[in-house]
Amino acid sequence: MTNMYVTILTMYVDEEVFRMANHTTIRLEAEKKEEFAKLCENMGLTVSGAINLFVTKVLQCRRIPFDVTADGDPFYSNLNQSILLRSIEELNRGEGKTYDDVSEVFANRS
Repeated sequence: MTNMYVTILTMYVDEEVFRMANHTTIRLEAEKKEEFAKLCENMGLTVSGAINLFVTKVLQCRRIPFDVTADGDPFYSNLNQSILLRSIEELNRGEGKTYDDVSEVFANRS
């Protein structure tokens, strides 16, 4: 009698898991996938578990739970990078100025 109960319970659980399971394929660069998997493991998660957390949070918030912009970080904009490179070249030639406080930079922009 016990074996029969275990078999019925197993069939029920398998059927429940089958109804709940749905497979989604995502494409990741191999290096990112490996790094992500290690990070997840360090947090006690699987990759699947982490993605499920993300999906759950999106559904709760009704939005992506972090800012997504087309411009990215303005620090890395082409304009800012060219200004930084030019400033580094000036400093390397001994032509740059140094300041003790960032407010001095803006005070001297007249």
